[in-house]
Amino acid sequence: MAYEDLRRVLDQVKPSRPREDAMLAALLEEERTENHMKTGKRLPRLAAVGLAAAVLLTTCAFAVVTGLDQRLLSYFGGTPEQEALLSPAAVTVGKEIKDQGSTLHVRQVIADRYSAVILMDFTAPEGTALDGDYYTLGNSRIQGKATDGTELSSWGFGWTLLEDEDPGDNRITLLFKVNFIDGNGDALGSTLNLDFTGLYDNNLDENCLAQGHWKFKVTLPETDPGRYVTPEAPIAIGGKEVTLTSLYLSPISLAWELGEGADDLASLDRSALHGREDWPELVSLSMADGRELAPGELKFMVTEYKTDLLERDRGRYCLGLPEIIDPAEATSVTIFDQSFDLQD
Repeated sequence: MAYEDLRRVLDQVKPSRPREDAMLAALLEEERTENHMKTGKRLPRLAAVGLAAAVLLTTCAFAVVTGLDQRLLSYFGGTPEQEALLSPAAVTVGKEIKDQGSTLHVRQVIADRYSAVILMDFTAPEGTALDGDYYTLGNSRIQGKATDGTELSSWGFGWTLLEDEDPGDNRITLLFKVNFIDGNGDALGSTLNLDFTGLYDNNLDENCLAQGHWKFKVTLPETDPGRYVTPEAPIAIGGKEVTLTSLYLSPISLAWELGEGADDLASLDRSALHGREDWPELVSLSMADGRELAPGELKFMVTEYKTDLLERDRGRYCLGLPEIIDPAEATSVTIFDQSFDLQD
């Protein structure tokens, strides 16, 4: 293995410069000492560097796979102390796709049952200034398959441009946010095929700033960072009584599902759920330390009614959280002035 390979490994792990020098020195010294004890001779420097790189790759593999990219932690408003709450839900992708002078580097994906966020660095051709405040990769296409082999077919998605330290250069960092609307309510472990064409600075795919076609596959983490309970309890909404079939709480999301009760979902006034902007007044999360947290952004809301293809009414609703939380520290959720226990 050449020095360039060792450099690549160090670039992936990204230790501090002093830590990098210390790691390399220790590995080289260990290899020289061991070899001298066995043969009385030193390895050639290139061979020693190659072996050190192999050891370094092995010893750092755990950090590469499980280390949460700090940009993701910052996006969710997390602190170093909260990193352990999100790390189980993150996987390193590390795919670099080049086309027509532009490079898409897919870094990491973090997911819970109902949503995923994919961290990507984009580099446009030299001389392209990416100094705007909004960008998308065009012609966004998603295909997904759950762990049981069923096709995922309904999505919600959007783009977020992360803060750029050098707005005048040709590099940006994007988050591609995907919400899973259909399926069995658990996208963890699913495989996603994503396909993008061109970089644009608006939603209309009119002004292409960089040509290219980038296609890749990601597998979502299998570990669930949240808590899923099935109260099967009655809940009154708009004068009708339906059933709260599930509650889900992850460090970044609060979701619940509704089913038929004394009344079916079709009997609900649609405005009782959809199109509302007062969710902070309708939903709250009680924590063990006495805090009451209001939800953050609306991720998705969908109500489906019984058809020939759907055996029963089903509603699924998902909100973001204003901060990273430990699901184990939550005690109850209040929805429409009705409190539901989160104890398993």
